Amino acid sequence: MKGLFGDRVLGLVLLVFAVAWSVIVVVTIPTGFGDSPVGPRGFPLGLGVLLAGLSGLLVVGSFMPHRRGTVAVEDHEPVAPGVEIWAVLSTVGLLVGYTLLLGYTGFIIGTTLTVAGAVLFILRMSSWRFIFGMSLGMSLGIYLVFGKLLGVYLPHGSWVDLYF
Repeated sequence: MKGLFGDRVLGLVLLVFAVAWSVIVVVTIPTGFGDSPVGPRGFPLGLGVLLAGLSGLLVVGSFMPHRRGTVAVEDHEPVAPGVEIWAVLSTVGLLVGYTLLLGYTGFIIGTTLTVAGAVLFILRMSSWRFIFGMSLGMSLGIYLVFGKLLGVYLPHGSWVDLYF
């Protein structure tokens, strides 16, 4: 029962935050210029609406009757502190390394190496086909969507400049 009450409180707090966020976005960020359907306020407002919808689902889901056979949150065994410390330190190390790597190798190579390192060393997967496909697919997919389709600037490297 404690978990359901926590879900309701968290959902309501997130809903209030989402409504406040959306109101602030509408008040402070201007609409699109010319005949553009989406302007500078589109993405932040979309995030606010998405957060409101998801927090509403969390609140509504906390009032729904739970199915039989599901495991309650309290029934899980506690995680060893070493696992949590490893997760935090590896995530921080990965982000710091990725930031440093982007300046030298650029977006495509830096993202490919970082995702490959994360899958290999943090997730401990050893299938080289999976590592290669995941890292190259993710970096090229992000490059095509953000770099080419949306026109977002992605960093160029000082050692290698691999853009096509």
